[in-house]
Amino acid sequence: MTAEAADITIDHETDGTFTIVRPVGKLDTISAKSFEAYLKDLVDQKAGTLLVDMEKVDYVTSFGLRSLLIIAKLLAPSGDKLVLFQVNPSVLDVLKISGFLKILTVQDTLDAAMEFAGQAG
Repeated sequence: MTAEAADITIDHETDGTFTIVRPVGKLDTISAKSFEAYLKDLVDQKAGTLLVDMEKVDYVTSFGLRSLLIIAKLLAPSGDKLVLFQVNPSVLDVLKISGFLKILTVQDTLDAAMEFAGQAG
């Protein structure tokens, strides 16, 4: 399944108990709504832990941060997680400055994200 909005393209694949989400573009005021809807749909489908590859997301606004937080909270009751990995350096700076590194889990690689998610589950 692939979704496209003004500033973002999103794709995903399932790998065992994880769903790997690959957004490409910007998480801004407009695209964050599509991104959030896409991830909510995966949560509704019981897609398990969501591992989000942030390597090709080059810009995040407060709307994008809000979407990530909403999805993390939606996953919590089921014990599933939202894990970001390969975060673009400029996006990582936004996560640091905003304090979101204390709220969201960030890993360097897909393997590390899968390992973390497996241990956390």
